[in-house]
Amino acid sequence: MANNPTSRPTPPAATPLPIQRVQFTSKDFSENTASVNVTLNQIIGAIQALQGSSGPSVLPSGIDVAGSTVTGLAAPTSPADAISAGHAASQYSAASLGPQLDIGGSNALKGLTGLQMTSNSQATSIAAIQAALATGVSGTVTLVKLTVGGSNGSLTFTKGLITAFTAPT
Repeated sequence: MANNPTSRPTPPAATPLPIQRVQFTSKDFSENTASVNVTLNQIIGAIQALQGSSGPSVLPSGIDVAGSTVTGLAAPTSPADAISAGHAASQYSAASLGPQLDIGGSNALKGLTGLQMTSNSQATSIAAIQAALATGVSGTVTLVKLTVGGSNGSLTFTKGLITAFTAPT
């Protein structure tokens, strides 16, 4: 039988390390909780290995830390991961996002494009008004909407004088 160069041998099944018999005292649970946690993690790992399961323990009812802090969180790698206050501040605070949102930033607000378009339309309207005033022309100039759902306004001139005004919205 020829050896397949891409196949690899299957590693042996994990065998749990023996757990030493430990006698806990009430002091261990109030002052030396790190030692208790290490021992409990070893017991859980050993039981999981004996049952043929591995990976994190799933607690369907959640974890209540009774007002204590949770520390040592790694940066999130999936949408369901918890994040630390430090990670939130460094990634999502106004100080960290501000440079990206400024004009010329990598994520400049799309509203700036709309603002520029409105500004250009207003400049065109102003030019028409100035032309009407300079020549004494009669007519109506349309003023651009101020909001997306708003309505246009108008200025009516008679011989270069404003005789009617409708405000844009």
